[in-house]
Amino acid sequence: MRTIPLWAALIAVPTGCKTDPLGGTQIGALREDPPPVPPTDFKQLDIAQAVRDAFAVGGTASMASAWAAHVASMQRGSSSCPTMWLGPPDEDLVDINFGNDDAAGGLSWIDQCQTLDGDVYRGFAYWNSTIDVGAGQGERVLVMDGVIRDTTGALLLDFDGETTDQLDGNRYQSDFVARTLSGSLVGFGSGLRAELESSWGAGELEMVGSVHVNDGFGPADTRNPEVDDVPELANLPSWRPGMPRYTSVRYDLQVDGDCALEPRGYIGIRGNEGFWFDVYFLPLYDAEEDPARASAFPFEAIDNLECDGVGTLFVRNLDLREEEAADPDFDREITIDFGAIIAALPTPSLDGYVFTLQDLPEDTP
Repeated sequence: MRTIPLWAALIAVPTGCKTDPLGGTQIGALREDPPPVPPTDFKQLDIAQAVRDAFAVGGTASMASAWAAHVASMQRGSSSCPTMWLGPPDEDLVDINFGNDDAAGGLSWIDQCQTLDGDVYRGFAYWNSTIDVGAGQGERVLVMDGVIRDTTGALLLDFDGETTDQLDGNRYQSDFVARTLSGSLVGFGSGLRAELESSWGAGELEMVGSVHVNDGFGPADTRNPEVDDVPELANLPSWRPGMPRYTSVRYDLQVDGDCALEPRGYIGIRGNEGFWFDVYFLPLYDAEEDPARASAFPFEAIDNLECDGVGTLFVRNLDLREEEAADPDFDREITIDFGAIIAALPTPSLDGYVFTLQDLPEDTP
């Protein structure tokens, strides 16, 4: 049975006494009268590149990134800082219930200390991993609420969340929940917040959830509100010239054997002014089993529902058909090479799942 993420359920619930308009489950800006105009630069944006960037963000928001940062930070520790435990830390010391099954074995640290080199550890972390070399399978878990800084005070890792993943041959699955992940993700400045379930490999891909990149991603914003008329930037104190154009991504899509060229579902990319650029592909619902949902908005406003890698752009749920008809240079259909996207997503190797006490540093005289 298909599950719907909580955030999707929340935004789909009508407010007040309004009812769904005729033609489908229309939401958001389509309920506003008059509807808002799109951002002034939406026709100049390279949405295909933005989609590729957004999947790179999704590939980074995985257990593999958190695990690599955790391993790097532990290798800076010493035998006395942070204090190590066999198994999970005592539940009297940390506010989390590990459970008997999930926390069988494993290692952990809990401390507020400083190494002789000056690195500072504060909080706790628990991790465990198992591998089956013969089957090419691995599983690992990391639960952490900790901050690690170097001797200058620079942030090495700040992770508050829990994450698991599995590697089965070339098939990778990650369940990542983070309130903060910083330091290790150099390309994303101060890190990200995410709740994302994802899997990829062998020409298949599935992502459900959302990621917010704290310092943004994508090209620099070239709009100039002091010179140009940019109403969407009026009274927006968080915007600054040259900041990255996008801030967040939401995913609800899957590429599978039914169509290797194009997913079912959509990807939404949030602009820094708050408008969502949503690219819809094939309907999430089967046209024969659930024809009402399969043909409801936004799919009722899509001309191309073939398996060909072509998605349709919506801006804040505006279908842009009038803009396309009035401007011969604008095309709301976006062609995406999902084969290249899947091939570019990072898949960890099995040896990365091994991390034991032998990997921890020892103090030397």
